[in-house]
Amino acid sequence: KWETFLTQELPNFLANYGVSPTNNAVLGLSMGGSAALTLAAYHRDQFKFAGSLSGYLNISAPGMREAIRVAMLDAGRFNVDSMWGPPWSPSWLRNDPFVFAPRLQGLSMYISSASGLPGEYDHPRAPIDYYNTANGMGLEALALVNTRAFQIRMNSLGIPATYSFPSNGTHSWPYWSAELWKARGQILDTMNAW
Repeated sequence: KWETFLTQELPNFLANYGVSPTNNAVLGLSMGGSAALTLAAYHRDQFKFAGSLSGYLNISAPGMREAIRVAMLDAGRFNVDSMWGPPWSPSWLRNDPFVFAPRLQGLSMYISSASGLPGEYDHPRAPIDYYNTANGMGLEALALVNTRAFQIRMNSLGIPATYSFPSNGTHSWPYWSAELWKARGQILDTMNAW
């Protein structure tokens, strides 16, 4: 239902206010990275740019469906089956950037993931900070493995994208903000929005 809202209902509403339904960019972080690529892949008439920051771009890889289930439970006891159905559902494949990669041909893309090693924005002080940093390290390392696999898949298809792999950075907002700033020029150029 969310895809229908974002690609049909919202654009139709915004068109009444002069917002173009065909000159859009979409960028997501973490699990939103794969969602952004999914929207752009299946709605190419709407999106000229797609970006993924620390995304999980190979969700059919061994253990990924289970890892997503655990992450969703940890994030708020969310039931991943409400998202795409049970793990054997074809909806999982439809939403896997590694699988639908050929649909991204000709799309401007910015794809990023850091190493998971703590960097300039990680300064844990309290026990919860150490927990969050450790959690962010693991999530970012997993995102990096997924993103590198996606990069190899895209290269094998001859589909270009801009990639950024900072040597340090955990799965957290300050690093995503820095990557978004680096992607800014490409986004604005693609949208002819200078």
